[in-house]
Amino acid sequence: MMFDIRGKVVLVTGAASGIGAATARLAHERGAFVVATDIDGPAIQDFAASSLCVGLTHDVTDPDDWDHAIGAAVHHFGRLDALVSNAGIVNYEPIIDLDLARFRALTRVHVEGSFIGMQKAVAQMRQQADGKPATGSIILTASVMANCAAPAISAYAVAKSAMANMARAVGVELGRKGDMIRVNAICPGPTRTPLLEGALPAGAMDDPAHWTDVPLGAAQEPEDIAEGILFMISDESSFMTATQMVVDGGWSLT
Repeated sequence: MMFDIRGKVVLVTGAASGIGAATARLAHERGAFVVATDIDGPAIQDFAASSLCVGLTHDVTDPDDWDHAIGAAVHHFGRLDALVSNAGIVNYEPIIDLDLARFRALTRVHVEGSFIGMQKAVAQMRQQADGKPATGSIILTASVMANCAAPAISAYAVAKSAMANMARAVGVELGRKGDMIRVNAICPGPTRTPLLEGALPAGAMDDPAHWTDVPLGAAQEPEDIAEGILFMISDESSFMTATQMVVDGGWSLT
């Protein structure tokens, strides 16, 4: 049985490729109404046209862009039921070489972007509840790097650990305030995305020898992560909040 998200209005950021694109596409195929956003305007318009969803150019560090994105969900579909805060960038540099501007860029996109998005989404979910306890689901795409260590990825690890802990803190806060808005983080391991493929040697993504540290012996596909996200959107996860779902083929335990 697939997780039932039929009729839910879902906003997915960073949706032009990778995990975001897989999530937006599968959500639409499973009957959700999808607003897909990305900072790459032409790419998100092409994706939206092929996936039959609403596509918007969206800088997640800009509060006005968030107002526009959530406003589009309400304009087209009348409400907002779920936010997948997935937009991200990556930087692979040793700490001694890491420029402060690049460090700040990572934290702005991942941490500030998710923070602004949660503020705006919670406000909309409360408004549409019309005085009743607000409902909804917010998922932050963090990473196994929130809990693990690897060379030359310190800024990314800092940003992703902040996202994971922000999901925990906000999930507890909203529950204790009487809302039924659930907030969780998903923590993918190595996944076939343009960000990772661009950092690997040619052919490494499909070479089992490159993934011997992963107990399941391969990198993940974006759809593997998207399925976890759809579960957290669905009512089947209605008592799941303030936690992390790790989807990494066992890699973080090796």
